[in-house]
Amino acid sequence: MASELDLLKQLREITGAGVMDCKKYLKKSNNDVNEAVKLMRSEEGIKADKKSSRIAAEGIVYFHSNNEKSILIEINSETDFVARSDDFVSYVKECCQKILQTQYSDLESMIADANKVYLEEIEEHKKSAIAKLGENIVIRRFNTFNTKEHCVVGYTHNYKIGAVVILEKNDEALGKDICMQVVASNPISVDEKTIDESVISNEKDIYKAELNKIDKKEDIKRNILEGKIKKFISDNTLLDQPFIKDNSLTLRKLLKDNTIISFHRFQLGEGLEKKNEDFAKEVYGQINK
Repeated sequence: MASELDLLKQLREITGAGVMDCKKYLKKSNNDVNEAVKLMRSEEGIKADKKSSRIAAEGIVYFHSNNEKSILIEINSETDFVARSDDFVSYVKECCQKILQTQYSDLESMIADANKVYLEEIEEHKKSAIAKLGENIVIRRFNTFNTKEHCVVGYTHNYKIGAVVILEKNDEALGKDICMQVVASNPISVDEKTIDESVISNEKDIYKAELNKIDKKEDIKRNILEGKIKKFISDNTLLDQPFIKDNSLTLRKLLKDNTIISFHRFQLGEGLEKKNEDFAKEVYGQINK
């Protein structure tokens, strides 16, 4: 007859749930592992629903690639404590693999599809992770890329900021440098031609308002305005920013005969509301879940 510890280990291996949850369900099932699994899985959906209203603004930004496609994804958790756990990272990897088996290019297209089979599979997978980790989890956004058509390179910094660059010609080293540039400098477009006209217009309005406060001739103000706009463009376009590894260079000079088709950047939690809890409360909350 298996000991209580053996049963506990067995249930953990099957479900991946925490020790306290395993103990609770073994007790409910009179140490019947199969019955404990059924009970746990029947209740995990309820537990997930209860947690779904809680703010999830931590988490990770992750890049994953296979021979055919790549994905840049942001998945949020409630606390950094959970986000840094091996179980959460494993869940994110599994999620990436599942998404890359579908045809979707982003979360919006997955949600909009009338066929909900894949979305429901992703949601069930997420519910299992919520039950295991004890926190709300939100798949906030993702983009997928075809690695067969172009050179797709990705990079993430401490799981907090990630970037993907798509190059016309294969050059992994250059792609990595460009990704690091995107992560560090947060450009708004590839070059001046691709900047939205409304962005430039807004900047001009801001600078004009500033210049109206100073006592200068109109031609001087005009020259100052042109200088400020030129500086704004060089600071915010990928090809014209000073290169992070050598400020005397720009990526325009380093590209040579290659072309940046596009780039994408995710920063963890940008635009999300975060709850303020001290660490003691966070740990206490974990203990009592």
